[in-house]
This record gives sequence, structure tokens and C-alpha cells, in this order.
Amino acid sequence: MRKLSFADLDTGDQGPRFTNVLPGHVTDRGGFRIYPDRNHRTHDGPGRHTHPIPEVFYIVQGQGEIEIEGEVVDKFEAGDAILIEPEEDHHLISRGEGPLAFVWMHLEPVE
Repeated sequence: MRKLSFADLDTGDQGPRFTNVLPGHVTDRGGFRIYPDRNHRTHDGPGRHTHPIPEVFYIVQGQGEIEIEGEVVDKFEAGDAILIEPEEDHHLISRGEGPLAFVWMHLEPVE
């Protein structure tokens, strides 16, 4: 797991971009989620939640904790980008007073 701030992203000539988060990868699919409740834990089903490819979360609103392999390893807030490595069991836990909103992207290697 790596956490980046908005300032860590490549600004290029058109503003911040995710192209330098994981060189050699492109977005395969993604979406936008809003969780209004404090203490909501993403992917809260039984067992581990992993992917065979990297995943990026960009936090739009809210704050909370990052859980990797069952342990809280860091905190996040709006403006952070979080890179989850392949096969890492991962969850975001909302700890803010307001809703947690984020964009998620699954990344595929460029061929």
C-alpha cells in the first residue's frame, strides 16, 4: 500500500494526473462511491478482499483509516490517493463526521 497526496501527482500541462501513480498501468475500470455512515468498512463481507491487479482510491470527501491484511496501517483524508498492491486484503474505514466519498480504479498493465 502506498499513499500519495494530490501534490504528489504529475501536474503536466493540464493539471494533476494519475499517470505517475503506477507507471506502466492504465485504468481498466472504476467507479464512484459514497458511504454516509461513520465507521463504515468497505468490502465488509466474510473473508479477504483482494484483486489480482492494483487498485487506486482517490478520496474526494471525508477521512478515515486504511486497513491492510487486518491491521490499520495509516489514515487518509480528502485529497489522498491510495494505491493498493495486487493481492493485498484492503478496506477503508470511514471515521469522519460527514460522508466518505471516493473514486476507485482497477489498473491493468500496458501491453
